[in-house]
Amino acid sequence: MSVILAYDGRPGTRRALDFAIDYSKMSKMPLYIYSSIVSRDIVEHEIEFDKIKSYMKEAEDAARAEGIDVHSVIEPGPAAENVLAAASRFKCDMIVVGRSDKTFIDRVVLGSVSQYVVNHAKCNVVVVH
Repeated sequence: MSVILAYDGRPGTRRALDFAIDYSKMSKMPLYIYSSIVSRDIVEHEIEFDKIKSYMKEAEDAARAEGIDVHSVIEPGPAAENVLAAASRFKCDMIVVGRSDKTFIDRVVLGSVSQYVVNHAKCNVVVVH
């Protein structure tokens, strides 16, 4: 039993991080903090990876400060599909996602990770607003 958080360091997912930490602490479940590298260009990939490592370390430190058994996972590829695969791989009972601050048009054109996860997950999903 564990919890996975889809995390990108933005304010919406920061609120989700706070929820995931509180829930993991209350339930005594390990927490996986997940982020995807979406860039395909090798130079952009390295820049993105460095940025992700920075906000993932901050998130991991916040969870550890609360006594949570926490694990960071950073993988290349599309975030929505990857977080579902990771949730299955780590046998997660819950996926926590933040609500995007995208406009309606952005969600239609670009899609929404949270919406995809809600529609395709095989476990409980909490969307934090």
